[in-house]
Amino acid sequence: MKRNLVILGLVLGAIGAGQAFGQTAGVIQFVAGDVKLVQPGGAERAARKGVAVNVGDTLSTANGALAQLKMGDGAIVVVQPESRLTVAEFRYAGVEDGTEKVRYRLEQGGFRAVTGAIGRTHKKNYLIETPIAHMGVRGTDHESYYFPANGPARGDGAKPGAYNKVNTGRTYIRTGAGEVDVEPNQVGFVASAGEVPVILPSVPGFFNRSTAPRNARPSVNPAPEATQQIAKVDQTVDTVEGVNLVASRGPKVEAGTGDGHLASFAVRPGNGAASFGGSANGVTVSENGVVPVTGSGPYGVNWKSWAGGLVTVGGRATAGTTHMIESSQMTGAAQLAAMPAKMVTASYSYVSGPALTNTIGSPGAIKSLDVDVNFSTRQITHYSLQASVLADWKASGSGSIANFTGTTGIALNGTCSGCIPGAGTIAASGIAHGAFVGPAAEGMITTFGLSAAGKPLNGAAYLAR
Repeated sequence: MKRNLVILGLVLGAIGAGQAFGQTAGVIQFVAGDVKLVQPGGAERAARKGVAVNVGDTLSTANGALAQLKMGDGAIVVVQPESRLTVAEFRYAGVEDGTEKVRYRLEQGGFRAVTGAIGRTHKKNYLIETPIAHMGVRGTDHESYYFPANGPARGDGAKPGAYNKVNTGRTYIRTGAGEVDVEPNQVGFVASAGEVPVILPSVPGFFNRSTAPRNARPSVNPAPEATQQIAKVDQTVDTVEGVNLVASRGPKVEAGTGDGHLASFAVRPGNGAASFGGSANGVTVSENGVVPVTGSGPYGVNWKSWAGGLVTVGGRATAGTTHMIESSQMTGAAQLAAMPAKMVTASYSYVSGPALTNTIGSPGAIKSLDVDVNFSTRQITHYSLQASVLADWKASGSGSIANFTGTTGIALNGTCSGCIPGAGTIAASGIAHGAFVGPAAEGMITTFGLSAAGKPLNGAAYLAR
């Protein structure tokens, strides 16, 4: 016992404002079954009680195994069976001055946590990343799960996607399409990065089998929640099973009309929350006196870019630069239907467009943007983007032409290298919209928005085949 107290004391004393790999974030309190501690370089060892967990380390649990951590801010974290959880970032100097921060990356499975000092005062500084959604908390006991679509089949019938259940306090799930607040005894869920998260009508059974923290009492009592007046737009979402679900907060911007003027933007939700990149089709763009930078291309294509974050999109204030691209020669439905039979598939590649930007408006470049289309099956078979703006981004996606050219868009998933200094490559997600131009779909216009750890990227482009 004395030895463990000494180790924990060293952990608390060693944790400072830095976030480099190798810096201590917490200590393993107990282990059951086969649990591995994987370092950023890939080296792994068996996890043991009393072993320090550093920034960049991943806890990997086998079937029937679990591990409990005590973090340097007093938080308790239980990694559930068949899970992979990385402590991607941790900063705590013993005071809540805004420099404190924790960021977990959940690659598979789940964990249950009782938060400590981080997130009590500066709630935006507590973040959980999954490949399709981000989750945040507001002083809480919560459980987060992520089941990848290509993961092992689950006997309990749980669908692939990200889940967040609240036991006490409140959390949220956010994607590039919108977010939902999760209240006690509720479960938020989202199946892909391009969808608005929803509240499930009941708690999935696998939550009943999760292991609760032992002596799960944070060292700092969470402060009471300030009363907030939040304008909510209830939205009914139809699942493929026909069950109606309600998202307690709708998309970040109003729904577009789908008329083909495409917009990409970065939005800061407010209350100091991280920004995210977005894209929309037919959404209202208000210039608010900002003079745009303009450009043009073939088939009546033209674009505008407004810098400074003063433009509003769908009634929401933006951050950085907003882009809009449209064409006076859109390919109509009748023209698409009349395309020659030999035109079953087509590939479109980047030609021109405005400089893509991040949340502070820093200009970047599209290294490559290619879109493959199957007109026979009406599918965007591959949307592939590589871009650079103070970091290197890669993203890809697919979906129906109807979604791509409509208001829904298609989901993008990928990575960002350099978004967080010292963190290596992290997950990114977002959304893309598009439209065909020319009498025989000779060209395409598209907008996209991506987010990685609260860092957004957004752009617009003209492509040709």
